[in-house]
Amino acid sequence: MIRCLASGRLHDAPQARTSATGNTFAICKVKADDKNGAWVWVSVIAFGQEAERLLPLKQGDTVAIGGRAEIGAWLDKDGNPHGSLSIVVDEIATLRGKPRPPSEARQPSRRPARQPEPAGVPFDDLDDWQP
Repeated sequence: MIRCLASGRLHDAPQARTSATGNTFAICKVKADDKNGAWVWVSVIAFGQEAERLLPLKQGDTVAIGGRAEIGAWLDKDGNPHGSLSIVVDEIATLRGKPRPPSEARQPSRRPARQPEPAGVPFDDLDDWQP
């Protein structure tokens, strides 16, 4: 078994599917790329709580997905080979910040300055110190 952690953007909105036994699961595609422009499509399938967390997301959202992976390859219409990755999700994290309420967004943070706590014994013996 190969464990994998991939991050990228959702290619389209996740889709809910129902298995033959009546269980709901989610599928989607994630485009994972690096800073040099190389990329790979990641086919994602999620069950249970992970599916519930995946379904509200929309196209373009950034996610990190971890789980069991399967590596494959495919040919495009010109015959060029490309790698592929399929992940059965057991961990998912959205990579977007929580929006601030409008009242906090305009005002800078005003935290009180923290005062150092006094030591139990005064430190005044430097007057007598000699090198």
